[in-house]
Amino acid sequence: MVTLVLLGLLFLPFLIFGGITSIIWKRKRRAVRRWTAISYLIAAGVLLLGVGPYLAAWALTHAGTRPPDKALKETPADYGVPYEDIVLEARDSVRLSGWFIPPAGRNAILLCTHGLFRNRVEMLSRAMAACRAGYGALLYDSRSHGASDKGLISLGYHERNDVLGAIQYIQRRYQDAPERPRIVLLGISMGAVATLEAAAETRNYSALILDSPFSSLRQTVVDHSWLLLKMPRYPFPSLFLFWLEQFAGFDPDLVDAHAALQRAQPVPTLIIASEGDERMSASVARALYEEAKHPDEYAALLIGFLDTALAEKAASATAHQPLTRPTAKEDYPR
Repeated sequence: MVTLVLLGLLFLPFLIFGGITSIIWKRKRRAVRRWTAISYLIAAGVLLLGVGPYLAAWALTHAGTRPPDKALKETPADYGVPYEDIVLEARDSVRLSGWFIPPAGRNAILLCTHGLFRNRVEMLSRAMAACRAGYGALLYDSRSHGASDKGLISLGYHERNDVLGAIQYIQRRYQDAPERPRIVLLGISMGAVATLEAAAETRNYSALILDSPFSSLRQTVVDHSWLLLKMPRYPFPSLFLFWLEQFAGFDPDLVDAHAALQRAQPVPTLIIASEGDERMSASVARALYEEAKHPDEYAALLIGFLDTALAEKAASATAHQPLTRPTAKEDYPR
């Protein structure tokens, strides 16, 4: 739809100029129409394959919170949960604004990372449910979003520094505590990929929750070029990625959820997706689930817990069998 509107707007001046010229220059009417059409096609090509990818990449790298989300004023106080306004630094020194709720009863903190064009309010209802159950939470605005400082948007590459900075904030806050709280990383969409990219570079977390992650930056650009602009798989996405690399200063192929998952430590992982979501397909979640590690240590802990909880003395006399992956019919998120 956007592409058709742009092409329509571009066509108007050619239509007006060609129409007036063909009326005035009647003897050359056919030639005027022909050259007007050729000129329009050239201009459309330059717009879609030259100026278009350049402007789209610039707009993305300088994106921020969309107006409807800027208007949201909810805080944890609206849920009856006390909180603290905080400022933390991303690993690359970008200052980020956030809210911190210490744990009460359960020594674990949910670190929440929102998606593109949103802000920390997107994570509020999810985090508050956990806080009411006794967990702590840290919600923050990613770079260039909400009240945080400006930084180039990269759909996960630079944003991983935001996640790593938030992890470091929690560690410093509890550095003198007799028992440090465990950290659970939660991200949505771009935030899920940033979370996973950060998880590939640290071991300071105990669980992962990935809500609607995309497969890779390259693939999501291809998918969204068609979904939003109705542009074919080639050459617009490649040109867009070229300019994205120039503006944001990183290799787009480095943002890959599948590769990051293989580098992340094997912890309990929950992957969430919605059937029918055209933008963030549930098939991505299924593929990541199949690639997720199922450590023997986790299986042993699980079986040991069940043995103790159910007091099945006989179970201890038999060898523990490793967990197997469920079939497609039995599939469930980890």
